[in-house]
Amino acid sequence: MRYETQKLINTYSEHGYIIVGCDFDDTVYAFTNSKFIEDRCEKVKSLLLSIRDKIKICLYTVADSDTLQYKSHIMRLYGLAPDYINDSPVGPWKGSKKLFFNILLDDKAGLNETIEILTEFKENI
Repeated sequence: MRYETQKLINTYSEHGYIIVGCDFDDTVYAFTNSKFIEDRCEKVKSLLLSIRDKIKICLYTVADSDTLQYKSHIMRLYGLAPDYINDSPVGPWKGSKKLFFNILLDDKAGLNETIEILTEFKENI
C-alpha cells in the first residue's frame, strides 16, 4: 500500500473523514472538449460519490461569485455538494492563506495518481 494511502486511512480512522480539495474545470466538469477529459471527469465523480460519506469536499477553484454559485450548483446536481468553497475546515494557521486538504484533486496537479490513491483508500477502509 502506498504511504499516501496509509496516511489517508490513518486520518479517516482518527477523524471519521478526510478533507478532499477538488478543482472544478477538467477535474469534475469537462471544460475541455476531449474524450479523455470527459472520461476522467466521470471517473472522479464516480469515485467521489462512492466515498461521499467519508469525505469533506472543499471546492477549490478560481471564479467570480456568480461563477462560484454556478459551479456549486453543478456539484450539487452531481450529488457532490461542496462542504466548503475556497475554504477548508482546518486552518489557515499563523496568518497564512494556504488551505488544508488531506488530498487535492486537480487536473494540473497529478490527477491520475490522486485518483489511484483515493481508489486504494476506498478499497482499504
